[in-house]
Amino acid sequence: MKKIMIAVCDTDGAYGERLGEWISLENKGRFLAMSFSSPECLLESLKGQTPDIVLLGSGFLEHPKIQEVLLEQRPGGEHGLRQKCLWMYLRDAEGEPQPNFCIDGMPLIEKYQPASRILRDIFSYYQSWGERELEETDTDKEVIGVYSPGHSIWQTPFALAFAQALGQREKVLYVSLKECAGFSGWFQEEYEKDLLDVMYLCLSNQVNVFDCVSGARYTMEGIDYIPPAKDGGCLSEISPQDYLTFVRLLTRNSGYDVILLDFGMMIPGFYQLLGLCSRVYITTEQGEIQDAPLQQFRQMTSRQENLQLNQKMIYLSLPTGNMELYTGAARLQQWLWGTLGDYSRRLAGVQSGAD
Repeated sequence: MKKIMIAVCDTDGAYGERLGEWISLENKGRFLAMSFSSPECLLESLKGQTPDIVLLGSGFLEHPKIQEVLLEQRPGGEHGLRQKCLWMYLRDAEGEPQPNFCIDGMPLIEKYQPASRILRDIFSYYQSWGERELEETDTDKEVIGVYSPGHSIWQTPFALAFAQALGQREKVLYVSLKECAGFSGWFQEEYEKDLLDVMYLCLSNQVNVFDCVSGARYTMEGIDYIPPAKDGGCLSEISPQDYLTFVRLLTRNSGYDVILLDFGMMIPGFYQLLGLCSRVYITTEQGEIQDAPLQQFRQMTSRQENLQLNQKMIYLSLPTGNMELYTGAARLQQWLWGTLGDYSRRLAGVQSGAD
């Protein structure tokens, strides 16, 4: 998976090296730190590869060339580097006055505190910054979630039908996060690549996101989709940050207007991913047996820190589908052009082919 690159910049070279080494060793190698003791060395490095995070300690924020780069990368800057990064001010001592030059909203971290706390602060700021960047730069893109607390068998048929309906107006990519999605058996397809392959390549920066998705994408009845994971057990081993980064990459760089996430279990970062969605369809089947899981989900959601989640939830009681046995593409056609398809098109605000 992609490592988060951190540049530790401080004219106290010994401090920068020690902090950089500690960061690189912690969190199972999730971070890769580089240390710089002079502004000139940092500026030269930025010509090649921009880190994800830059910690600016003493002697750096005051440098005119560093200030120029910061001004270029602030919102509205005209000549940013090849990719944006998060800049943080590493303050020498508590109570020290803020330097004359400081970009509004630049996070501030106390330099002399336990390294573990520094790392927690860095990660917290980075996560918040990533969500803010998504909101500011991708206002024309949308992430939609579909989830069933009671694991309704009709969740995925609905999600596919809804994806096709939305696809009549926008470019939609369907992504299944289910551990046992059943696509190979349902649709009699053998997939060379699946979701795990796409995630690995995108997060490791080995390929362009657009090319990676295009190389693994399948199209069926007008629905573009990434084949679900063959080894569903691996989905629980992926970090929350990797899931969040992957969805943001799809939103920004896949070439689609809408990313539709079909959830299975509560994967790591589940509620954070719901926070990225503009709307989340919570599906149940008709009948009281689904009431208890739904009630428990509502209780869990109400305890989350993100108070806006409840406003995104749209609760649906799905119509009962036809249980006749179809195979291959005929099975999907049954869903798309039966009761469930009509229901999905009405929900999406589009007309059916028969209208």
